[in-house]
Amino acid sequence: MTRILKFIFLFAGLGLLVWAMQSVDTTRVFELLLDMGYGFILILLVFALVTYIDTIAWQYNFHPDQVSRFSSLQLWRIRQIGEAYNVITPLGTMGGEPVKAQLLKDHHGLTFKQGLASLVITKTTMLTGLITFFIPGIILIYQSEIVSTEFKYISLIGMVVFTILIFLFFLFQVTGMLGVLATWADRVIPALTGHAFLDQLKTLDGLMSAFYREFPDRTIKSIFYAFVGWVVGLGELYFALVFLGYDPTFTELWIIEALTQLVKVGSFYIPMSLGAQEGGLVVIFIGLGLTGDLGLAVSFVRRIKELAWVSVGLLLGWTMAFKPAKTEPSES
Repeated sequence: MTRILKFIFLFAGLGLLVWAMQSVDTTRVFELLLDMGYGFILILLVFALVTYIDTIAWQYNFHPDQVSRFSSLQLWRIRQIGEAYNVITPLGTMGGEPVKAQLLKDHHGLTFKQGLASLVITKTTMLTGLITFFIPGIILIYQSEIVSTEFKYISLIGMVVFTILIFLFFLFQVTGMLGVLATWADRVIPALTGHAFLDQLKTLDGLMSAFYREFPDRTIKSIFYAFVGWVVGLGELYFALVFLGYDPTFTELWIIEALTQLVKVGSFYIPMSLGAQEGGLVVIFIGLGLTGDLGLAVSFVRRIKELAWVSVGLLLGWTMAFKPAKTEPSES
């Protein structure tokens, strides 16, 4: 059933992509892309900085005694490998997370559950950082005289719903609700659940809830760096627009990026947000009084950037595969 749904969502995304390309002058779009020149290099450099900042945000979600097992560069490499698998696997943004946890286990002596706990916490802090990025975005949207009232309402509803869901996800981890549900399932429907699997869920839940209680300062620092990463990412959009022939204002940059990320989060079930990103950017740019051609061109620039970094991640994974593990998993 999951595989069938994936194919349905994929075809839905392809439909959105076709609609986006039919809604604009594709000849003009490709002309804009050809005029980018060395702008692609600047975009890749900005994104490289963003990935390193995101790595620091992840690093704060390990216990202090675990951090000494790897350097920031080693963690960055693992992150890039996992992110490449997030793109190429049909599991959306979750396909590469087990890969990251396994690499931490094989090469840096952490247990699989320790690595996975840090990744779930990081997913939460990254999305919480995105919420803090959304807040100025929605304020700027409502102050804009160009954006229509309907567009403002839709944006506000989307951001409020997203914020509530992330807040509930955060409470789910802090309160240990995952362990409670696993215990309930073990008692009520033991025939339909595996004891070993439920025990693993309880262990994972204990690791996460304990981290939040013991290291709230590290959680806050992770959220801060996640927010900084989203802000620095505005530079990527700025260079893309400038080299596509448009000089954006700071307000436009923040609004476009906030709405784009909202579209990506809302379309996580579509592999690579294919079509959703393209159609979303066309609608966003038209809603801001810009051209759909420019919006689709920006989306294609991002696709090229993604392919470049997927190549980097796969190359790093290929080289790492030839390095055997030299450490033993920790006990805690």
